[in-house]
Amino acid sequence: MKKLLIGFTIFVVLFLVAGCIRGGETPMDTPGTHVATGHKYLENRQYDAAISAFEKAIDLDHRFAAAYSGIGYVYLRQSEDATGETRKGLLDKAVDMFNKAMGYDVDDIYGKIGKARVMIEKGDARNARLLAKAAAQEDKENLQGALWWGITAGCVGDWDEADYALSRANEIDSTHPEVQAAWDRLAMAKRLMQGVDDQNYRAIAFNYRIGRADAAALYARELDLTRLERRSVTSYGGPTFVGPGEPDTGAISYYATDIAEHWALSEINLCIETGLMEPYPDGSFLPDAKLNRSEFAMLAAKVLSLTTGDPELMTRGMTGTSVFKDVRADNFAYGAIIACTTRGILSADADGYFRPLDFIAGTDAVNAVRTVETILAHY
Repeated sequence: MKKLLIGFTIFVVLFLVAGCIRGGETPMDTPGTHVATGHKYLENRQYDAAISAFEKAIDLDHRFAAAYSGIGYVYLRQSEDATGETRKGLLDKAVDMFNKAMGYDVDDIYGKIGKARVMIEKGDARNARLLAKAAAQEDKENLQGALWWGITAGCVGDWDEADYALSRANEIDSTHPEVQAAWDRLAMAKRLMQGVDDQNYRAIAFNYRIGRADAAALYARELDLTRLERRSVTSYGGPTFVGPGEPDTGAISYYATDIAEHWALSEINLCIETGLMEPYPDGSFLPDAKLNRSEFAMLAAKVLSLTTGDPELMTRGMTGTSVFKDVRADNFAYGAIIACTTRGILSADADGYFRPLDFIAGTDAVNAVRTVETILAHY
């Protein structure tokens, strides 16, 4: 799904709310006008110019909350095109700005919405939902508040609350593209997860960037991974064996240092046991780290390779000419991508781009794993 954009509504509302003229200022030299200008630059991805405009607002009034929120949105937008430590650093800078905005104005709605969005990116959808809901309740006519309340509710698999909040957003503006996109995503998630009661699991279908734990849950629950050979792995906690006469504490052994309390613990363990997924060298699994399309293709191809006993499946075609415009044939994931695209598990676009570094959306991931399931039914 396309990345959600910060709508025109934001800078218009900020201008109306905060555009009062201070004594001695010209009509065009107010904190509010500079914030409005900053958001125009942001819409055009002119990040340096946007920050400069927001900083001019702060120079005029260092307590002007909307200016700090504006800078936070610049960092948030930049993070969408970044990866690794760069992305993490931008998200950290964004949340610092949103915290400053709320520190100067506890009722700063856009600071709350922005921080909720960062929380989603960092895997803390539950607290994001609370913050977005609070923003929406403070101003029931605020489109962004209702929209992001609905999105955060969807990200924790609460379909009823997501439906209610998005209904409010639809009443405010039924033609807004972000509202319609969220509606469509919720409808698709409901269809894919029909009959599923586990909110953590059904939230996967709604999320537009799934994490490593989400992928582990999908593969472990949708496929019969017990068919794959188990292997000995290092345990970081819980009993690995309960001897005769020894009490069964009910504790579950875990094979990475950061998953002991995770809702998908057993699924992650199974993926590690079968060799489908690996902890990192330091013992961590990073369950909330987002997966891109090439990484997801590697997982799907690995399942096929292990199940069918075809070890060359993941490398076949790497010595030829690439059929994609954005993936070279000697790319480490090329064989896996070919295996997936030729079997209908994932697809390239009509122009021949696979977009390997784009994050994998929940709807695409669920459909992909279920396609793998159909293929493996013949083995």
